[in-house]
Amino acid sequence: MRDLSRGDRGKEVLDVQTRLRGQGFELGREGVDGFFGPHTEAAVLSFQQERGLLADGRVGANTWRELVESGYTLGDRLLYLREPPFRGDDVLQLQVKLNLLGFNAGPERGVHDELVERAVLDFQRNAGLPVDGIVGASTLNKLEAVRKAESGREGKKIPERDGGYVAARSLTGRSVTIDPGHGGSDSGVVSAHGVAEKDVTLALGLRLAELLRAEGCRVRLTRDADERIPLYSRADGAPGEFFISLHCNEAGSPAARGAAAYYFQRSHYYSEHGRRLAEYVGRRLETAGVPWLGGFGRNYALLREAPGIVLVVEPLFLTNPEDETLARRPEHVERLARALAGGLADYVARVPVDHEERS
Repeated sequence: MRDLSRGDRGKEVLDVQTRLRGQGFELGREGVDGFFGPHTEAAVLSFQQERGLLADGRVGANTWRELVESGYTLGDRLLYLREPPFRGDDVLQLQVKLNLLGFNAGPERGVHDELVERAVLDFQRNAGLPVDGIVGASTLNKLEAVRKAESGREGKKIPERDGGYVAARSLTGRSVTIDPGHGGSDSGVVSAHGVAEKDVTLALGLRLAELLRAEGCRVRLTRDADERIPLYSRADGAPGEFFISLHCNEAGSPAARGAAAYYFQRSHYYSEHGRRLAEYVGRRLETAGVPWLGGFGRNYALLREAPGIVLVVEPLFLTNPEDETLARRPEHVERLARALAGGLADYVARVPVDHEERS
């Protein structure tokens, strides 16, 4: 599906409007008329904010997939392990129920993967149901009956058993995927003087890969040249330990400046691993003299889809004149790469950070 934004018309816009209205979003005078006007844009923005997506009022791949998946409710269809996996809010609701009961259904991403199947099988075995991995009426009825005894726990984060840390204490042997954002025909943000986000992220990604390989990491780059990789293809074939996606920020005001990192969060669930890694990266960036805005939970496509511990890092604003100047300087790219590598090393080594003491 093509990206949609204000001013577009057609059946695709009609589909978006129908899905938005079906979920209770107000479309104003426009209604479901196939025209992407200001009321449709406002509804898209509200949907994006509610789902933790990038709130830009456009319907791109991430927003479209969320719109489709948000239309499913547990019980609408049979769920089981297949390829490609079932995705949707019904799977998310299933994961929440299983996790609340102590059956580990994995990160609450709304993807019916092997962890979800294993949890379903364990639940069926314990509940005296046919152990077939199929979530139909009998399994749902039993889940609901057991859930009533566990009422009051819904909407609460279940802590990860390892406290948000990995077992390893060294980077040696770790697998890391580095994802330089954008590329090819997709330039990303372009500064006032022509500095393209795709070039900054590639330079930073290549140098970060060199530093991590020197530490003994097994590194994969989603791209090592100026090429466009589709959003949902970037996580394909990625090793399952760490995934670092690199981007640049932008803002309407040129005064906006600083670095930020994003980890996976959806409703009450968030990645403790990702949040801790963001703290370590932030500390290193601050030490390197980069203003640190903080780590934030989001439901961006890569944060949800990529395996392992995933972090999206935006180390500068290309719309800020000072950051734009720094982005042109190789020594600043070196400083950023060393901060990112150092943050990852600190996280693995569990170096104490001030952020933890304040949280």
